[in-house]
Amino acid sequence: MGLSRWLKVDDSITGLWIGALILGLSLWTFNWLLRKREKKPIIILIIVLIAYWLLTFIPLYATDVINNSCKTIWGLNRLVFGSVLGIILFSATFLIKKGLFPYQRVVIPLSVLVIASFILSTCL
Repeated sequence: MGLSRWLKVDDSITGLWIGALILGLSLWTFNWLLRKREKKPIIILIIVLIAYWLLTFIPLYATDVINNSCKTIWGLNRLVFGSVLGIILFSATFLIKKGLFPYQRVVIPLSVLVIASFILSTCL
């Protein structure tokens, strides 16, 4: 956060990438927890995602990085808005199942995040 603010990157763009990172870590943890089981209930993924999100944003709120200033989008702090948007966009890229080209599971999510970052930087 400190580096992104020093580089004058908007908090919504930083939150976008933080949200994607939180979802990626949640998916890795979910797969690690259920490696032995054949049945993978989605509720465990949701619990892991919420736990990572809270473990990320409670310290930011406690240290007053997230505050109730006028820097909001739709009533949400820019960082929180960006993280929710990042989780939604990053999860939407996993809906494409068919292998269109090599390394598509890396290229498509990163492309979506870069395009969303560009859109957020020009619109906000």
